[in-house]
Amino acid sequence: MAVKTPLVSVIVPAYNAGKTIERCLDGLFRQDCKTPYEVIVVDDGSRDGTGELIKKSPAAYIRQENSGPAAARNRGAGAAGGKIILFTDSDCVPDRDWMTEMLKPFNDPLVAAVKGAYRTEQAGLIARFAQLEFEERFELLKKSPSIDMVDTYSAAFRKEVFAGAGGFDTSFPAANNEDTELSYRLSHSGHRMVFNPKAIVRHLNHPDSAGRYARLKFWR
Repeated sequence: MAVKTPLVSVIVPAYNAGKTIERCLDGLFRQDCKTPYEVIVVDDGSRDGTGELIKKSPAAYIRQENSGPAAARNRGAGAAGGKIILFTDSDCVPDRDWMTEMLKPFNDPLVAAVKGAYRTEQAGLIARFAQLEFEERFELLKKSPSIDMVDTYSAAFRKEVFAGAGGFDTSFPAANNEDTELSYRLSHSGHRMVFNPKAIVRHLNHPDSAGRYARLKFWR
């Protein structure tokens, strides 16, 4: 949604995301949110036509040489006009009320960041098993007044807090705990982060092999 004075900016890094980016963007532009928002997609050097698909949408388009998702997210944050910046992945489709639910905790001025939840859209055994693991974690997080980890599949930050922390560490060349590293820095600095289980994205590319599941389980 292109607006002159967005209060919220949604940033999506995309790399060879031709199979999923259209569903992701369709979900973002069908939000029931009443707050003015913009969507920024950073094409991280895709070679599969991802850029052409993005350009067909109302999203702002930025292309960079392949530098990894941390750099892509930082690039999008630098171009964001919103006071709140949200992140999701190019293989996630947000529920219609995702943005509304992500923004609710910011009514508390002490909240610096928000984490949402996700559900898998895959029927495979490994994907379903991974979802059960996350459901167990979500149940624990519901009981906590604050958390120390915000995952980028469904994340929101006050822009001033994100910028003050220097954003994501771009020494991570791939999606491998750069969000964990930033979260720990924010937590160590005393910033309050919270979990909203009602802010849901539907993940189209859940771990579907034993190897990918093991990496998710032990690295996250």
